[in-house]
Amino acid sequence: MPKIGWYSRASVFAAVMVLACAGCSSTKSSTPAAAPAAAADSVQIHGNASDPVNKIVIKAIADLQTFWEGEFPKLYGHDYTPVKGGFYAVTPSSGQFAPCAQAAADISGNAFYCSKADDVAWDVEKLLPDLRKRFGDFVIPVVLAHEWGHAIQARADFQGPTVVKEIQADCFAGAWAAHAAKTEAFKASEDDLDNALAGFLFLRDEPGTEKRDPQAHGSGFDRVNSFRTGFDNGAGSCKGYKVGDPPVVEIPFTNAADVESGGNAPYEDIISGVPNDLEDYWSQVYPKLTGQPWTPLQPARAFNPADPPTCGGQPTSDYVLFYCVPEDYVGFDAVKAMPQIYDQGGDFAVATLIATQYGLAVLAHGGQDATDKLTSLRADCMAGAWAASILLEDRPESAFKMSPGDLDKGITALIVFRGSGDVARQGHGSVRVDAYRDGVMNGAKACVTR
Repeated sequence: MPKIGWYSRASVFAAVMVLACAGCSSTKSSTPAAAPAAAADSVQIHGNASDPVNKIVIKAIADLQTFWEGEFPKLYGHDYTPVKGGFYAVTPSSGQFAPCAQAAADISGNAFYCSKADDVAWDVEKLLPDLRKRFGDFVIPVVLAHEWGHAIQARADFQGPTVVKEIQADCFAGAWAAHAAKTEAFKASEDDLDNALAGFLFLRDEPGTEKRDPQAHGSGFDRVNSFRTGFDNGAGSCKGYKVGDPPVVEIPFTNAADVESGGNAPYEDIISGVPNDLEDYWSQVYPKLTGQPWTPLQPARAFNPADPPTCGGQPTSDYVLFYCVPEDYVGFDAVKAMPQIYDQGGDFAVATLIATQYGLAVLAHGGQDATDKLTSLRADCMAGAWAASILLEDRPESAFKMSPGDLDKGITALIVFRGSGDVARQGHGSVRVDAYRDGVMNGAKACVTR
């Protein structure tokens, strides 16, 4: 299998070309009503309780009710009122809908909490089976945990624009997921968590959605960032969400050409321009980090896999992307692998993967071991810091501007372009995303102190 990674004397990374596409789910909200607590063995649903998807949902509902019975009083100072309006497994084609849904379009492809009826409904015909097929069993309770986030908002009388409500619900879902990963309710593995993050990318807003759109749920970056905030720091980290905190980074399209291209720069512009832009970035940032001048890398080598370069006299034929430690250059397969990643993941997926290798080079220049997992995560963080520089437009010499969906493409590259052996070297996608978003939110200095 082709490899991605540093190159010294041993192989490290492998790439797999898979990608989640974009979609959206919706929620509805207003005011709650009271109900008795649900016991783990007594959750009743409207629908076929023996359906495999509904079995997972029932288990999730029981655990979510128990989780929030404990967490809600800690956050809000009064008892949690369980959801009492019912749980509806809806088959949209049947013509039978849940309260708050008057037509198939209201529930088809959706899951929602409706506070007017204080109920939770989900499409058991298409949405949840499709998500389960793509992302595994654990994505189903994560979807339910998001909807419970809206139930918590109703009980706490949380006010704010839709996008803030949505990403706070993602944060609450992350807090529950951390609990579930530690308990017998759902033994979620690191792979399960990676699949759940890929599910958030699938359920993101379409690139170009304006964050003030009343239907906005957040970009993939916004949603994954919030989920991981809750997962890493607990439900208390979600309570303080408000307009502007955390910032929502959805970027609208600014011209017709960007819309037509889907925000993708031409492939040739990426493979030729990104190394130059990274050199510009590190020439400015490295001296601030280290007090030493930046020594430029040797020119990047965009190679044909039929004729790969050597590194320190050793072959690189198994690699699609690497940093060559002894010769101080980044190499990548520009004929087969990178075009495929570009086609499936977009321009900034390619850019991000190249940026991680420059991050390894920066750390190697500073004397760090490029084979160490912490170094690899710091390099992912530095790729995020470089992305933030483009987002902030803080370098006049940079020819790049952030397009809608670019940060989503970046985290997608870290989660899904993977293969056997990656985890041992890089860490799971979830921790790589944590590192990347640390760089985006806090800059390169945060990367060297991780």
